Amino acid sequence: MDDRPRPIHSSLGEDPAQLAAIETFVVALAERIDELQDCEAQGTLAQLATRAAALAEEATRVGYGPLAEWAEAVRRAGADRNAQDARKALLELTEVAYRVRLGHRGAV
Repeated sequence: MDDRPRPIHSSLGEDPAQLAAIETFVVALAERIDELQDCEAQGTLAQLATRAAALAEEATRVGYGPLAEWAEAVRRAGADRNAQDARKALLELTEVAYRVRLGHRGAV
């Protein structure tokens, strides 16, 4: 059995009109995840929620549903001021973001 993470591709990846937006999103993704991790580490859960909400919205817009779902989970935990749930959701979000980057040709 292959234990390597499976790449995640944008559901809009076949749409030429979306390619530039997808490229821009994925290239900036690692930095955005770093910013979320910094918010979580500093305990600024309100800021974490705000940034995660923006990430969820943009991930949806460029066709990355799984990423949007986990970003929304981070947003909810941050908004609820639940540091433990925020940490767990952020770990999952980080893994999903890695898989998005694996699925995008020039981002890894």
